Amino acid sequence: MPVLFTPSLPDRADGGRLGGAPPVAIEAHPLLATHRYLLTVPAAPWALGYEVSVVLRNGFDIGDIQYPDMAMRALVHPPSPRGERAELGWPGLRSAALSEMPDEEDSIALVQFGDEPVLIQDEPSYADAVRADGHQFLFQVNEEGWPVEGELKDVVEEYLWGYGSVYFYGTRGSDGIVREVVAGFIDF
Repeated sequence: MPVLFTPSLPDRADGGRLGGAPPVAIEAHPLLATHRYLLTVPAAPWALGYEVSVVLRNGFDIGDIQYPDMAMRALVHPPSPRGERAELGWPGLRSAALSEMPDEEDSIALVQFGDEPVLIQDEPSYADAVRADGHQFLFQVNEEGWPVEGELKDVVEEYLWGYGSVYFYGTRGSDGIVREVVAGFIDF
C-alpha cells in the first residue's frame, strides 16, 4: 500500500518538509557546495528512523535523466530540524510541510513511497541500470503533485524536471535497512 505526501501549511521545522533551509544535519555536507536543497521525506520503515533529504545540482539540465549521472542526490541522515541557511535551498521553492494524505483515486501526491514506481510512460526499462546495481524502488517525487490552487499554488516558481517524476532507489542491508538512496531516472 503506497504512502502519499503532499505540501501543506503551516510549514514545520522537522519531519517531512519542502523548500527553505535544509536540515541542520546536512548544512555542512560537501554536496551543498554544488547542489541546493529541495525536500526531506520523513523516516520510512526501510530507513530505521532516518530521514532522506533530496538536493538538486545548480544549473541542472533536464538531459541528466538516468542513473548514475543524475543531477538529484539523496542524503540519508538522522532526524534533524530545519536549519537557518535558507540560501542553501532551491531558489523559487517555498517552505512548506510534507503531510501524509489519504490514498484516493483522484488525489496525486508530490511524494509517494511504495513497492513499485508509478510510471508516466509505462517504460520499465528506464530502471534497468539502477536495478542492475541491485537497487530497489523506494519512493518517487511526482511534479503532477504540485498544488495548483489554494494557498500553496505558488509553492514552486517553475517545474524542475519537465512536469515529470523522479524515482529513488536503494539497497537494503542484511538487516533490511537502506543506508544509501540514489536517484534512478526521470520519467516525463
